[in-house]
Amino acid sequence: MTRTLITIIAFLMCANVVANEKKPENQSTVFNETFSWQAQLGLSAYYTDILLTDVEQSDLKSYLTVPFLFDFYYKGFFIQSNHRRSESFALGAELGYQLIVEDDWELDIISKAYITGISPSKIMDLADKEIASIKGLDKRDVGEGIGLRYTRYFQSSQLSIDVANLAIPSDAKGWLFEAFYSHLVPYRNWDIYLNASLSYYPETMMDYYYGIRSHEVSAIRPLYQASGALKGQLEAFVQRPISESWTFNAGVSFSKYSDNLSDSPIIEKSHSVTAMLGVLYVF
Repeated sequence: MTRTLITIIAFLMCANVVANEKKPENQSTVFNETFSWQAQLGLSAYYTDILLTDVEQSDLKSYLTVPFLFDFYYKGFFIQSNHRRSESFALGAELGYQLIVEDDWELDIISKAYITGISPSKIMDLADKEIASIKGLDKRDVGEGIGLRYTRYFQSSQLSIDVANLAIPSDAKGWLFEAFYSHLVPYRNWDIYLNASLSYYPETMMDYYYGIRSHEVSAIRPLYQASGALKGQLEAFVQRPISESWTFNAGVSFSKYSDNLSDSPIIEKSHSVTAMLGVLYVF
């Protein structure tokens, strides 16, 4: 993570120099005194179809999570949570810098987690049993990417497109693509977000998470090299204020990967349904 932050800082220093040397008349780079922040802490219940073979939610701890959402902005630098989708509760906040800001579009450099990790020992500890399909697997770390995001704003919706390089872990390096569209439907005190996304994950990334290396081969787990994959997702996410400080959140999503994902010996299926509901306290 330290190497990632150093890369971001170096890039932003260069961007700062370029922006001050030359600013096209039809563009505006953010260098102002704006400062804002918000913190939210909550409790959420999650249900999810787990893609890994023979792995399922087993006890109360696996259904509960304590999300902490922190948003910060200062002179173009930001830490933000995507409040339009429930996936942000699991993957955490995004770190970035606004390069260009216009009335209806924006270009940012961004660093965020694009895929969750796999910890076989933690999974088996929670399940309180050995799971043959993942026993002996190496840990797969959370995938952190650095890249550019273009966001286009419409009256009640927005479209963002990320092109990023997976920088951490180093064994999974590769360029990925993610497009996310969100449409807001206000109804009384409810904010209803109808979301859709499409992601492309390169071969290096898929092989790191779902491939089987020579030292991981077992009687039920043959050597396997994964190929690139697409992921599509549809989601409905709702928010409603309960009081001045409390907010209710709920969401349901359906995710579908390319069929070749299930060719991996540790993957049972190429689709999943996730549902969550919870509350957040706004500080």
